[in-house]
Amino acid sequence: MKQNVISREYKIMLQKERFIGEQNDLLQKAGEFWKDFKGLIQDIVIDTDGSLNEVKKERKIRFYDTVDRCIRKSNYVFRERVDINTGKREVTLKYRHPDRYISQDRDMTAADVENGKTKFEEDIKLPFIRLYSFSTKQPISDSKNLNKLNDPGELYPDFKKRLKSYQENVPIEVVGDFTAREIVIAGADFQIRNSPKVEAECALIAWYDLGGEKDNPVVVEFSFKYENEKEEYDGEASQKVYDVFSRLNEKLAAWVDPDGETKTAYVYSRAS
Repeated sequence: MKQNVISREYKIMLQKERFIGEQNDLLQKAGEFWKDFKGLIQDIVIDTDGSLNEVKKERKIRFYDTVDRCIRKSNYVFRERVDINTGKREVTLKYRHPDRYISQDRDMTAADVENGKTKFEEDIKLPFIRLYSFSTKQPISDSKNLNKLNDPGELYPDFKKRLKSYQENVPIEVVGDFTAREIVIAGADFQIRNSPKVEAECALIAWYDLGGEKDNPVVVEFSFKYENEKEEYDGEASQKVYDVFSRLNEKLAAWVDPDGETKTAYVYSRAS
């Protein structure tokens, strides 16, 4: 069944060394980055608003896979997020593929149908590489174990049919024995269309090794996305976002890390 691309998200990795320090230092650097970024794009966009000055989320992130990485090899990722302040847990199963028709050709329905939230998105990274991401997140209980392939299999019924060589009792483990402490900074956006009004929401995400140096990020990502539930994206707005992305890569060398690993790639590099 055809899935609408409900959001287009552009992601770019930043030089993590620029963001070393305590949380106040991180916020200061995020604000400095935003000031440089909005100055760079002011002749492209209609308007900019706010700043990257709000800690929106603080979470612990873990990825799970088998020893031979059969989840990843099948183009899936299985991830757990735990809210640091409330302790609430949620899991996400995501399928990514550069071909949208391959990506959408599956059933991502959660076992917890009522509380599962599914979305089909376009993820774009440098230089202009697109992946279509089909994902569903759902809450899990405090007591839910994640230690066998049957756990994501029961949480996402179609997964067990799709995964190559699915065996329910095969153990899964935290990939790279790595838990990220994630800080999501928000509060800024830029406008790319007047009528109807279209804005791209911006975020800066810093990951720290929960078992390592608390003020030394291992990954820093800047992203912006704009959304339309009906996939009604016009050329004018798309051109503006494309130009913003291109200029960010070309003109903000002091901030951008063109060779930086994505968050998922970093996690799996820890396991190699």
